[in-house]
Amino acid sequence: MKSSASKRVSQADVGHRITLRKLAEHLGLSRTTISMILNDVPEAARFPESTRKRVVESAKKLGYRPNYFARSLGRKRSYLIGVIAPDFGNGFEAAVLSGFERRLLNTGYTSFISTHLWSPELLQRHVETLCVRGAEGLLLINSTPGESPGIPAVTICTDRSPIWSTRVSIDNALGIRKAMSHLVSLGHREIAFIKGPEWSGDTEERWNAVLSTCKTLRVRVDPRRTVQLERLEPAGTRHAEEGLIATQQLLRRGKGFTALVAFNDISALGAMTALREAGHKVPEDVSVMGFDDIEFASIAYPPLTTVRQPLHEMGATAAELLLRKLAKDEVIENIRVRPELIVRSSTGPPSLASSKGKKNTFKSPR
Repeated sequence: MKSSASKRVSQADVGHRITLRKLAEHLGLSRTTISMILNDVPEAARFPESTRKRVVESAKKLGYRPNYFARSLGRKRSYLIGVIAPDFGNGFEAAVLSGFERRLLNTGYTSFISTHLWSPELLQRHVETLCVRGAEGLLLINSTPGESPGIPAVTICTDRSPIWSTRVSIDNALGIRKAMSHLVSLGHREIAFIKGPEWSGDTEERWNAVLSTCKTLRVRVDPRRTVQLERLEPAGTRHAEEGLIATQQLLRRGKGFTALVAFNDISALGAMTALREAGHKVPEDVSVMGFDDIEFASIAYPPLTTVRQPLHEMGATAAELLLRKLAKDEVIENIRVRPELIVRSSTGPPSLASSKGKKNTFKSPR
């Protein structure tokens, strides 16, 4: 004969949220006992293995989910961290997020991810929503709201470092020096540049580094060999195409170049496509340099020479800093990371024809 306790979960409960009270009635155990077992607290070890197993299996079978908000209110904690980025379509943000999430494992914190697609209004709305819903901290990737969110925050890839946040950034000046020195050492002097888009966190700092480094290396920055990335609609879905279009603009100007420095890897990949479509070989005709070292850089054709940002490590560092801020650690400073030049097959010496000035025009893109 089945026990009455096993019948207390009615057919009406099947397929609906089962509460801790109903689960306790079903098992004939106290809510405290079940909570201790499901939360795997040290005190749960005093219960027999058979009891712990029965609780876990019944919770899974009946679809029990803890009342997270009630539990959070009781502890006066939400254990929620908001992550805000423009989008996750170019590999940079995704790699940072991966490192961030890995560091949060086993800390009890859960991240909630929002994208604002480069809209300041949507960014502000996401910040407000996360704060209202009890987020304890924020990771802001390439996203800087106009005012303090009022909770601990860490920023990555922003154009400024507000006094209310802690910043993890790359040493853009060093990265550009490494990239330009590599190209100049190969013999390049006629170099084209794809400047970052407006509102991107690294655009101004990286471009200023280009100007100062070229001055030191005595490389002329020709406006006819310079183009700026423009965001395409829908935002966040066509990053490589932005680089392709920018390179097509450079080619149409007819001002030859032997090397191209792109703002980031994804635009560099688009640039290589545009060059191939116009009948140019990489690196035989034009060397191409990226920045970031996203996952696809090493498997591109040809593999992309780039400046590596340790993106996973930067994400993990951001998580560590945020955890320390949540723990009220007062000794926290901004972190600047050193980049590394990664030489692959997309760069090489200028071709003999180019070096003698015989290759002065480019084919127009199809």
